[in-house]
Amino acid sequence: MSDTTGTIRSLSQEKDARRVTLSEFENKKSSRFMDPCGIEAKESYKCLDRNNYDKDRCSAYFAAYRECKQMWVAERRKARLSGNSN
Repeated sequence: MSDTTGTIRSLSQEKDARRVTLSEFENKKSSRFMDPCGIEAKESYKCLDRNNYDKDRCSAYFAAYRECKQMWVAERRKARLSGNSN
């Protein structure tokens, strides 16, 4: 996890600020929505609310979300290529 993503997660008010693991994601029930970057997404929306939707003031939150998504996609791609994915 990058510094930006780690900082955002540590400042989050969420009860469980850890990231969903690949095995948790793959073994979830099909009807359950699970966003591994949900904390970063929520925090970016909160930042927008606090700053009257001034996107320039929330660029660190957006960067953390992008970094999280990039890590997640890379992790899923690596698992799929190695044959460890459904």
